[in-house]
Amino acid sequence: MADREAARAASRALASRLRSDMRVNGVGITGDRFGFAVKVNLVDGLDQPELPAEIDGVPVETEVVGHSFLLLQ
Repeated sequence: MADREAARAASRALASRLRSDMRVNGVGITGDRFGFAVKVNLVDGLDQPELPAEIDGVPVETEVVGHSFLLLQ
Protein backbone atom coordinates (compact mmCIF):
# COMPACT_ATOMS: atom_id res chain seq x y z
CA MET A 1 0.00 0.00 0.00
CA ALA A 2 1.01 3.60 -0.49
CA ASP A 3 1.24 6.63 1.78
CA ARG A 4 -1.56 9.21 1.96
CA GLU A 5 0.03 11.81 -0.34
CA ALA A 6 0.80 9.27 -3.08
CA ALA A 7 -2.79 7.99 -2.86
CA ARG A 8 -4.18 11.55 -3.11
CA ALA A 9 -2.10 12.28 -6.21
CA ALA A 10 -3.08 8.97 -7.83
CA SER A 11 -6.73 9.61 -6.96
CA ARG A 12 -6.65 13.01 -8.66
CA ALA A 13 -5.03 11.51 -11.77
CA LEU A 14 -7.58 8.70 -12.04
CA ALA A 15 -10.51 11.00 -11.28
CA SER A 16 -9.42 13.23 -14.15
CA ARG A 17 -9.49 10.24 -16.52
CA LEU A 18 -12.89 9.06 -15.29
CA ARG A 19 -14.58 12.46 -14.94
CA SER A 20 -17.13 11.95 -17.73
CA ASP A 21 -17.73 8.21 -17.18
CA MET A 22 -21.33 7.85 -15.96
CA ARG A 23 -20.54 4.38 -14.55
CA VAL A 24 -18.41 6.01 -11.86
CA ASN A 25 -19.94 8.12 -9.12
CA GLY A 26 -16.83 8.91 -7.11
CA VAL A 27 -13.07 8.55 -6.79
CA GLY A 28 -11.23 9.00 -3.52
CA ILE A 29 -8.84 7.25 -1.18
CA THR A 30 -9.23 4.53 1.39
CA GLY A 31 -6.80 3.26 3.95
CA ASP A 32 -6.07 0.87 6.74
CA ARG A 33 -3.13 0.21 9.03
CA PHE A 34 -1.09 -1.02 6.04
CA GLY A 35 -1.42 2.11 3.89
CA PHE A 36 -3.67 3.81 1.36
CA ALA A 37 -5.29 2.98 -1.97
CA VAL A 38 -7.42 4.75 -4.57
CA LYS A 39 -11.10 3.85 -4.22
CA VAL A 40 -13.46 4.03 -7.19
CA ASN A 41 -17.18 3.99 -6.40
CA LEU A 42 -19.15 2.31 -9.19
CA VAL A 43 -22.81 2.60 -10.13
CA ASP A 44 -23.23 -1.01 -11.34
CA GLY A 45 -21.34 -4.23 -10.78
CA LEU A 46 -22.03 -5.50 -14.29
CA ASP A 47 -21.16 -2.43 -16.39
CA GLN A 48 -17.76 -1.33 -15.11
CA PRO A 49 -15.09 0.78 -16.77
CA GLU A 50 -11.73 -0.82 -17.41
CA LEU A 51 -9.54 0.23 -14.50
CA PRO A 52 -5.86 -0.36 -13.78
CA ALA A 53 -4.90 -2.57 -10.83
CA GLU A 54 -2.73 0.33 -9.69
CA ILE A 55 -1.90 3.86 -10.72
CA ASP A 56 1.52 5.38 -10.07
CA GLY A 57 2.26 2.47 -7.74
CA VAL A 58 -0.92 2.97 -5.70
CA PRO A 59 -3.44 0.09 -5.65
CA VAL A 60 -6.92 0.71 -7.07
CA GLU A 61 -9.95 -0.72 -5.26
CA THR A 62 -13.58 -0.64 -6.37
CA GLU A 63 -16.93 -0.79 -4.63
CA VAL A 64 -20.39 -0.91 -6.16
CA VAL A 65 -22.44 1.75 -4.37
CA GLY A 66 -25.18 2.53 -6.89
CA HIS A 67 -26.29 5.99 -7.94
CA SER A 68 -25.85 8.98 -5.70
CA PHE A 69 -28.29 11.83 -5.91
CA LEU A 70 -27.73 15.40 -4.85
CA LEU A 71 -30.69 17.12 -3.32
CA LEU A 72 -30.53 20.83 -3.86
CA GLN A 73 -32.65 23.07 -1.68
